[in-house]
Amino acid sequence: MNDLQLYGNIFYEPGSHKWTGSGVGWWIEKSHENSAKITFEERLWFDPDRPSHKRSYQLALSNINQYGDIEVYNMDEDGFFLRWMGVGTEMCEASFTVRGHQKSFVPDDRKLTNEESVADVYAAGLLFHYEAKYGVVTVMGSATIQCKEIAEESLDILSSHVAYYQSAIEKEDDTLGKELLADKLSKTQIRMERHRTIVERSARYWDSAKKFGELWGRYAAEEQEEALGGCYIPICTGGGPGIMRAVAQGAREQNAHVVGIDCQFGYDNFFDLKDSYSVYSNQRLRMNNFSIREGVLINYSHVILFWPGGYGTAWEVFETLSKISTNHLRRRRTKAIFVHQDYWEPMFRFIDEMRAFGAINSYGDRIKIPGVDDALPDEAYIAEVVDTAEEAFEKTRAFVEELYARNMLTLRT
Repeated sequence: MNDLQLYGNIFYEPGSHKWTGSGVGWWIEKSHENSAKITFEERLWFDPDRPSHKRSYQLALSNINQYGDIEVYNMDEDGFFLRWMGVGTEMCEASFTVRGHQKSFVPDDRKLTNEESVADVYAAGLLFHYEAKYGVVTVMGSATIQCKEIAEESLDILSSHVAYYQSAIEKEDDTLGKELLADKLSKTQIRMERHRTIVERSARYWDSAKKFGELWGRYAAEEQEEALGGCYIPICTGGGPGIMRAVAQGAREQNAHVVGIDCQFGYDNFFDLKDSYSVYSNQRLRMNNFSIREGVLINYSHVILFWPGGYGTAWEVFETLSKISTNHLRRRRTKAIFVHQDYWEPMFRFIDEMRAFGAINSYGDRIKIPGVDDALPDEAYIAEVVDTAEEAFEKTRAFVEELYARNMLTLRT
């Protein structure tokens, strides 16, 4: 893992119990009177049973103006606690240095190098030249919407965390420690509500995405070779969990080729892939640059389908529509499809609002919604809407086969 060094200055005003600090890579998460919790932006290796072990981070603390005594306690991989004792009314100042090893890589786009971004572009070019030279069909969607079974498993895990925090709060004597545990308890309960919502309202979208993966996977494995004259259009996702996993899993179960183009978002285990969502993509490309990854997912696709999703999917929606609108992606060679009108309806209203202010075209940038806005010629619309996986599959297949018939099933003009 990467070595990491953190430096900081801490200031404590005894009269007001105000804590402030300066430095990068950490922050004061919470304070109570003469105690404060210093939290790292990135977790560091630390063994509480063997704090002097060579893999545990080392902390050096200096009481700069020698007012009172400052002690460290409750060190863990997330940070440490400080307590100032025996002080008067003068401002207390201390500095610290932390040297350790990142527990896992955490992406930071501000640290990206030009070489890493160029490597992403080059790697994508090689992938599509050798593995998907006729292009792909890409499905975008939430990384957190799971099937009912996975969401319920998450609820069980979170429920055990709630029980742990409740027990720990009862045993904790330190006031600040008790407050931090209460914060973690509250946040865990909020996460539980999210997973309950997924079970009750959103799991059906996961099932729908898996169905589309099955349909396209069967088509790719059994019919495409003849239908497209030997051209092959695999399914592509962002290589992640949630909706992306559902599509990939459905296609792989039909023995089809699945391309997954992802970035590192958190704590991945590269050694034991038992619980990894990445195993459902038999062709995987991990990119350094988040923005380039999004561009690759969109630029090499003949059809881009949007299943329900959050901020990332909304970004992909507007990047796709912007590129089609500005002809960076040719309209006659690219189709955008929203799946599940009920979910996307609020976004459609937002787009109508933008149109009402003249921010987007009234003719050419419309969303074709059956029974709502579908009376104009096709050239008036930039995307269309379907409600089922079956409809999405039929429209996608028809468009790809139309491109082949027009000799346009290519990534190059």
